[in-house]
Amino acid sequence: MSYLNVTEVESAVASLSTAFPSLAGLIELPERTVEGRTSHALRIGAESLAPKDCVVLTGGLHAREWGSCEVLIHLAADLLEAYDSHTGLAYGGTTFTADQVQRVLNERDLVIFPLVNPDGRRHSQSVDTMWRKNRNPANSGGRPECIGVDINRNFDFLFDFTTAFAPTAGPRVSADPCDRQVYEGPHAFSEPETRNVRWLLDEFPRTRWFVDVHSHAEDILFV
Repeated sequence: MSYLNVTEVESAVASLSTAFPSLAGLIELPERTVEGRTSHALRIGAESLAPKDCVVLTGGLHAREWGSCEVLIHLAADLLEAYDSHTGLAYGGTTFTADQVQRVLNERDLVIFPLVNPDGRRHSQSVDTMWRKNRNPANSGGRPECIGVDINRNFDFLFDFTTAFAPTAGPRVSADPCDRQVYEGPHAFSEPETRNVRWLLDEFPRTRWFVDVHSHAEDILFV
């Protein structure tokens, strides 16, 4: 099975907005990545005069978790095609009727941001398969192995882990730029990728559900 590269992800998102113009709107995120990439998300939902509650889904925060991005691309395509054709959906042993699909998009907006960390994904797919962070060299001291920040540790929730957790808690986070896995960055929201997620949440203040999708081996993880 081949995975989409960064260009193909962007193309898929744009194509869905073009194919379903009355249901899907293309959102351009304001912050470019360190390598100069512009990211996009999709707003999916039927047009409504009344404000609707929102579900925000993100993926691709960790570069090597290629599947998280793919899951969200396919979810967006499945929902749009099912709504447009008035058909149901089935995932494994769970089925959703055509009426349920219609109700979701009529009553809610879904904002899907499938690839938060495109620079990291490109590096993981072309240079280092196990790369996890973004590609910001600012805190690396010129050492290639110390490039990058773990996007999932760069938000402002419990960022000061030394005071937020007891020393014995062993939180999976590090202030060491050379930690290849969980370096949190110099300060919360230091990275354009996390600022893009914050901007998206600010743009949709009626967000009632937030799902961050991760993948590991054959597992799909979400919080």
